[in-house]
Amino acid sequence: MRNLSICGSSFVKTMHPDNLVQSIQMEGINVVCGLIHTEDITFDPEAPENFSRVLIKKRAFSCNYRDKSFILKAATNLSDYQFFSIGSDFVADVIAIGAKVTSLKVGDRVIGNNAYPHSGVEGIRPGVPTNQGSTELQIFHEVKLLKIPPELPDEVAAGFSIGAQTAHSMIRKLAVKPGDNVLVTSAKSNTSLFVIGALKHRGVNLYATSTSHRFEQELLQMGVKQLIQVDPNAESWSAMPQFQEIMANTGGLDCIVDPFFDLHVGKVISLLKPGDGGRYTTCGLYDQYSDSTGNPFKYHGLPLAGLLTFAMINNVQLIGNCVGQTSDLQHGIQNYAEGKFQVIVDSVFSDKNIKEFLERTYSDRHRFGKVIFRYS
Repeated sequence: MRNLSICGSSFVKTMHPDNLVQSIQMEGINVVCGLIHTEDITFDPEAPENFSRVLIKKRAFSCNYRDKSFILKAATNLSDYQFFSIGSDFVADVIAIGAKVTSLKVGDRVIGNNAYPHSGVEGIRPGVPTNQGSTELQIFHEVKLLKIPPELPDEVAAGFSIGAQTAHSMIRKLAVKPGDNVLVTSAKSNTSLFVIGALKHRGVNLYATSTSHRFEQELLQMGVKQLIQVDPNAESWSAMPQFQEIMANTGGLDCIVDPFFDLHVGKVISLLKPGDGGRYTTCGLYDQYSDSTGNPFKYHGLPLAGLLTFAMINNVQLIGNCVGQTSDLQHGIQNYAEGKFQVIVDSVFSDKNIKEFLERTYSDRHRFGKVIFRYS
């Protein structure tokens, strides 16, 4: 079976004749990456430990921002001849099922179910099913997988689960309603693109921020009313003319969706509507790999005491979010099938294009949407 992996510096492709090893630069670190072949796993459907488990074979997969930390930690910590397989989202075929599996059958096409904080079955860990989503053959408890309809093509499904489940969870927690004034930060990040795609048909006034106007027309076509270019090193955005105009016209934002709280929360909290239930939600942090690169992260914005004081005095809500419930992913699938949820796929790679896949995913400023790797 195949695995897209980060390899030790002396990993040699002759360990298997079909192994392909390449090298890229990421955040100033040399990353040795490869398409590595390993022995196929075995699966006995009658074995008690497999009664509720499923063997799947991947068609395609993708990497998310969370994988970048794993990649850089592996690149800087693996011994010379080790390798570490990567990948978060995937689409796969069910090729065998345990004797007591009821929700899936052989031939079903599935994606990962990242349900959190409860998996749905006692003793089965919640959250992302695997950090090695590129591993071609894997075994999961049936609750960690969800069957998908034909309306969800492989190229979308391979990058769907985490973004769709997270976006629909945050929108649910914010109780977004038609007419709300909503701001989405880091508009070109994958999480934000999922949120924007999910908000397009909800009748909101949608604003977005980015450090450049690149892809402005594409974002406007997705339903963004105004793209605001921001300075990432500013301590506050409240004095910016664009935000002052929005505040004057709306009295403050009803909702803010932020994929990177350490980049933005101290700059945007004062933009929320005071005294009337302004809501801010976040699902992640930017500073996930500075310990591997040696480049320290610097926070800009209101310090913690000032941030919480503002939230308290103005009765605004700070809402944390970690992926979502099974129902959130099901709603995402249904909304996509009904044309109510837009998912952007940037490009699809396969075969020998390992280096190109990782560079497009993490280093190419022209990327817009999910980057997919498909097994031929």
